[in-house]
Amino acid sequence: MLSSSLQAFGFQWSLALAPLVLGAVDRPASAPIEVVPPPALRVLPPLGEGDADRDGLLDAEEAELARTYAPLVILDRQDENRPASVEWLLKNGGSVERDGFTVAETARAGAQGAADRATYVHVFPRSDGGISLQYWFFYPYNDGPFFFDHDSDWEHMTVRLDASRKPVGAYLARHTEDNPGRWFAWSDLRHEAEHPVVLSATGSHATYANDADVGTFDRASACADVGGCADPIWRTWTSELVNLGERKQPLTRDAAFAYPGRWGRTHAMPGTSAPFGPLHHRGFCVDGLASCDAGAG
Repeated sequence: MLSSSLQAFGFQWSLALAPLVLGAVDRPASAPIEVVPPPALRVLPPLGEGDADRDGLLDAEEAELARTYAPLVILDRQDENRPASVEWLLKNGGSVERDGFTVAETARAGAQGAADRATYVHVFPRSDGGISLQYWFFYPYNDGPFFFDHDSDWEHMTVRLDASRKPVGAYLARHTEDNPGRWFAWSDLRHEAEHPVVLSATGSHATYANDADVGTFDRASACADVGGCADPIWRTWTSELVNLGERKQPLTRDAAFAYPGRWGRTHAMPGTSAPFGPLHHRGFCVDGLASCDAGAG
């Protein structure tokens, strides 16, 4: 619960003073009062006490929440470009240098099994007391419609939890609608246990909620029932979940994630250049949604 989490961070709030600080909140008389300190009053634990990225959330809680709500991604069986881990890419024809990032053509097909894939996670607290969970998926190649092909492909979705750590919905990123994406209430998404079910569009890998949600120039699996689906299913929590940390305190020291440029070639036509990595992407949100457009995109 939020109240116990605040005590864990050393907050000792007086309920008598809380309305003066936060303003009165209309609640039923029988409901417990939960006090959420504004971001400026957060007291972070010292380094080495379980908050390596210094965002005010314990590492263990970040890991537990990330695994609990990790998505199930339905891939299209006709898509020749599958997801992979960055580690797999660098072992199979990808490289990052000071002056550029390259993806070999032989690596474009991606990893064929879950063991060689990873989902990159960004867990952060919001000023309203809730938590957001961003899940970033990497594909070595985007084989989009018409001329919209490019090296590398970073796609993502963001699960929004309320102050009691309950899911209220998710933002699904697709093409330029990616900071953070189109909103879906939790009840409007399909689930396997607590895991939201989403579709990965063929080639472009845009994230959709169902077949009816798929955009005009995309196609994706039409699976209505996960149990009877003939398309490949990626349960992301069965692959590695890598916590990226925060921009100012990243947890990965991999040179690829520190690289500030595009993960491949740049072209003049919009939509045909390789994307930036998550830590430099406009969709990498901090403290809610206000800063989602702070990166390069």
